[in-house]
Amino acid sequence: MKVFPLGRNKSVFDKNDYNLKDFIPRNAYFTTVSEKNWEFPVAPLNQEETPHCTGFSMANFGINYPTSTLYTDIDAHSFYYKCKEMDGEPNQENGSSIRTVAKVLKNTRRVSAYAFAPDMATIKWWLLNKGPLIVGTTWTSDMFIVKKDNTINIGDDIVGGHAYLLNEWRSDNYIGIQNSWGYDWGKNGKAYISASDFEKLFVYDGEALTAVELDSDTEVTTPHSCILIDIINNIFGMDKVKIHIK
Repeated sequence: MKVFPLGRNKSVFDKNDYNLKDFIPRNAYFTTVSEKNWEFPVAPLNQEETPHCTGFSMANFGINYPTSTLYTDIDAHSFYYKCKEMDGEPNQENGSSIRTVAKVLKNTRRVSAYAFAPDMATIKWWLLNKGPLIVGTTWTSDMFIVKKDNTINIGDDIVGGHAYLLNEWRSDNYIGIQNSWGYDWGKNGKAYISASDFEKLFVYDGEALTAVELDSDTEVTTPHSCILIDIINNIFGMDKVKIHIK
């Protein structure tokens, strides 16, 4: 099994975060659309042996349709170091958080505003109707291994946190992950995880972020945090928890 570099740190809660659910029209969850693939039009980026996945998730978000800004590995590394400046730790090689990603995207005017998804229904609707999301979750040792059908499972020990892009929802309820490990993981840097497995990661310790447009009719609320996640982490601790498939 090849082990790839990680580097996502859990975000500190911010009560001012927008809730992505507020940017979805009422009753819009009832939709006939069952699958959508937002194309990634270039070769997969490669963070190599660095903990720069947050910067690479930003670059992947910009590359992927519907935006299609052709960032490079160099751009992605630069995004990471902008994150570390925002963290108050310039040039440190200790990873960054999804909220820092959000703030850098806004401060550099790559998005006008951002919001966090509170649940899987919101993630699904957004992927089917609007576009990709940057996510941060725990990563397990089993997730390094891509099976012959280009899918991954969760299970075994948690080995760290990782930031990546979700850019597809299939009709069989598998979600496409565009990663930043070059051609060494998945097919053209992409593999699939079942929605049920991803939901376990998301509920446990996950975040999902995307760009939104503010207008005068939008009624926004906060926050995106989950009290249950904090309770689990406080009782057990990240390093003591295993995720298993049932």
